[in-house]
Amino acid sequence: MKLALLLYPHQNIRYRASLLQIALEETKLVFSALGVETEIDSKKLGGSQFLFCLPVRPLSRWEMGFLWHLSSVYMIFEMNENALVPLDDQRPDYIGEDLPYLLKYKGKTNEMFTDSMLTMALAASDFSHNYDAQLTVLDPLAGKGTTLLLALRRGYHGIGIEVSKSCVEELAGYMNRYFEFHKMKYKYQKSSLTVYGKNGGIQHKWLFSDSADHFRDGDTRSMRMICGDTRNTASFIKTGSVHLLVTDLPYGVQMGTAGKTDGILDTVSSAVPGWYSVLKKGGCLCMSFNTHTVHRDVLAGRLAECGFSVVDTGTLAHWVEQAIERDLIIARKD
Repeated sequence: MKLALLLYPHQNIRYRASLLQIALEETKLVFSALGVETEIDSKKLGGSQFLFCLPVRPLSRWEMGFLWHLSSVYMIFEMNENALVPLDDQRPDYIGEDLPYLLKYKGKTNEMFTDSMLTMALAASDFSHNYDAQLTVLDPLAGKGTTLLLALRRGYHGIGIEVSKSCVEELAGYMNRYFEFHKMKYKYQKSSLTVYGKNGGIQHKWLFSDSADHFRDGDTRSMRMICGDTRNTASFIKTGSVHLLVTDLPYGVQMGTAGKTDGILDTVSSAVPGWYSVLKKGGCLCMSFNTHTVHRDVLAGRLAECGFSVVDTGTLAHWVEQAIERDLIIARKD
């Protein structure tokens, strides 16, 4: 069985090479999670970029379903002599695939890249064999919620923490408009949160479903967006309740959160113990960062001090733009 994975193109040629590098590592992690050895080769065919995989055995439909979580893959074919035979699309679209893409803003991270982080965290965790279950994803530096929206698209539950009130309010308005426009059944609640006996933030919460019948039967998904300080994660979220933690550190921000004068690395260092506490055993963190502002070895050291085990991967550092050389770090709670 030889598979041909057709990758999405990107209009920026230089960034396209970066996405290919990430796609290769993402695919290796997924096959490793499946316990299937395979050769992986990248080359162009008819002007389009493919990854060619030769697994040692045929994959089941359930295993193929995991391959469809590869964010960079547009179509999957089986090679039949010299012909490409398209396979059934098993893309995980619990909710509309447009959900993560419609909210546009300056500085938004490429959705495909964020989705890759989600898949890599899943593949490196103990929950890869539950990829089709109702997992919970946390982004403790959520911005305007791209990670959460991608998690909802897969049918997961999403939790975000963001200190910027304007970002949280914009996301809340977008979510309500989206549900109304698509005539989806949902419940929305806004409430205050208490931290150490004081007002510690505002929570926006949605319960929704992919159909009115499922909503009526209580088969729902949830999203929580908390306007608060990520250092208070352990106060906002139940211990050991999160399967995956995926976040994108601010690339050019030197200030810490909540107006504090420490740098982003100090903010992360203060927050990591809380992040660790809310992860389930076997859960995984995937974090991206700008190597011009945060050094990988220092970040890995801070994670290890709190109990994380950094996962060995191939090179994940790649060019984004002149001021941003991005890298990824993946770490487990064993």
